[in-house]
Amino acid sequence: MAILNWNNQLTLGIDSIDEQHKHLIDLANQLDEAVALGTDRDTLIKIVNSLIDYTVFHFKDEEQLMLATKFNPTVYAVHEAEHKEFIAKMLMIQSEVEADINALSKDLMDYLVNWLCHHILSTDKQMALSLINGIDAAQIHIDKEEHHEIMQSNLYSALRESENRFKELAENVSALIWITNANHVPIFCNHFWFTTFGLQADTLTREQWLNAIHPEDRDNVTKTYIRAAEELSKVKIQYRVLSADGKITWIYETAVPRVRKNGSFAGLMGCGMDITSQKQAETVLTRSNAQLEEDVEKRTQQLIEINRTLEFEKNQQLLLNHQLKETQAYLVQSEKMASIGQLAAGVAHEINNPIGYINSNLASLKNYIDNLLALVAIYEKAEATNPDTEQLSQIKTFKQKIDIEFLKADVLDLLQESQEGTTRVKQIVQNLKDFSHLGSDDDWQWADLHVGLETTLNIVNNEIKYKAKVVKAFGDLPEVKCLPQQLNQVFMNLLVNAAQAIESEGIITLRTGTENDQVWIEISDTGNGIAPEHLGKIFDPFFTTKPVGKGTGLGLSISYSIIQRHQGEIQLNSQLGQGTTFRIVLPIRGAVIENA
Repeated sequence: MAILNWNNQLTLGIDSIDEQHKHLIDLANQLDEAVALGTDRDTLIKIVNSLIDYTVFHFKDEEQLMLATKFNPTVYAVHEAEHKEFIAKMLMIQSEVEADINALSKDLMDYLVNWLCHHILSTDKQMALSLINGIDAAQIHIDKEEHHEIMQSNLYSALRESENRFKELAENVSALIWITNANHVPIFCNHFWFTTFGLQADTLTREQWLNAIHPEDRDNVTKTYIRAAEELSKVKIQYRVLSADGKITWIYETAVPRVRKNGSFAGLMGCGMDITSQKQAETVLTRSNAQLEEDVEKRTQQLIEINRTLEFEKNQQLLLNHQLKETQAYLVQSEKMASIGQLAAGVAHEINNPIGYINSNLASLKNYIDNLLALVAIYEKAEATNPDTEQLSQIKTFKQKIDIEFLKADVLDLLQESQEGTTRVKQIVQNLKDFSHLGSDDDWQWADLHVGLETTLNIVNNEIKYKAKVVKAFGDLPEVKCLPQQLNQVFMNLLVNAAQAIESEGIITLRTGTENDQVWIEISDTGNGIAPEHLGKIFDPFFTTKPVGKGTGLGLSISYSIIQRHQGEIQLNSQLGQGTTFRIVLPIRGAVIENA
């Protein structure tokens, strides 16, 4: 709020001078608001410097106006002397402020406003009447009573009186009254506040204020004040003040924000009450209640202990049963995987030999066919020189019968497709061998996870190819120390689940990457997703949402155990109707204790 408002009573009738007076009063108002709000030192000094610079400019302009006319020299000298006196005063204040910011006091603002008003309403008004009306300035007399009335009617006097009344009331009330600036530094605290906190007004700092608050409450008080500043909202808080001799005083406090005209935060204003007696009564009541509860607790403790023991034994039994089921399931699955691995390895070996023969024979057959086709080409060239027309007719008829041109082209295509087929079978056989013989369950080794993914994809290709398109977004992965056969089992479980989650057509996306000293693999599908009520049970043994006979509920449970054995993580993100993403995170250097 402004301490001095411009009004028509201050208007002199010279536009340039009136505009300059308005600006001077605005600077004075800015300075007073900055002092009242406890603005930082650099801003205060900047306003003082602006006020001095503009005052010098204004006085110079007034003096040039007077010198340009036949202005009374004696009155000019008095006017000029007032200018010099004021500038000297302001320069002295400037020096004092740079040394000690506290030099900007209420008394200084009183002097500044009084001087501006008196100068405008007397000396400047005398100058303006002389310049406008062409009258000798010495013949113009100012009405002192009118001057006084204008000063009294100004808002400045009312504000100063209101401020004095507030301070008088605050100093005589048995409550903590305080005001801070925008940086939460106290700029006014009443006598009761200083007495309660055990501090001195002349040395008060923000650190002293905070240190007087109980260490356990200090952080909460600071956060509460900051929240009030950010939200511009009223707050209520209880905290303790700790005196130097260890005495604790409880304070119940209400604080409200102070807001500038532009809506920005200017500080807090608060009022607190000493509620130590109330707290002591609450403590006595709490102790009484605690004693009653203790008596009841003693009377029932024996029964509770018995029940607790029985409950513990029951829980232990349930836990053992659960662990037994999980171990059995893991062993059954591991045995099945081992059996499948042995069977697959045997089948792969048996298939590999005849496929080798077929592949070798196809290569030889291609050479034979190439030779035969070359011989046919030679015979075709000889047809032109053969004089036997009957024989040529037989040859032509037979060539048409067997469609020789189609036969020459198709026989090579058939051979190529057969070779591609045997190559595909060899790849599948190799993948079966790789999938089944990547080491035992305790054979930790460095492995390329991309190879494991590709191998597993080939194994489960029949589950996927009719329902989903596989998209690969592989990053650069280093080799990882792991149990490759077990990780392939995890990949297989997740890929089969992803395919089964897609009803007709969809996409399965594989992503890989590294982060710090870990690698991650994501398997995403665009299937039905997992219902929210099932998310917390998805890794439980024997839990499945598939129809009876379609799933055992062990795949994800075993996958979870395998990833735990690798000291990694398996994370799940699923949206019903949109799809599911499993993210596997593994340490590159393997588990800290490999045989954990």
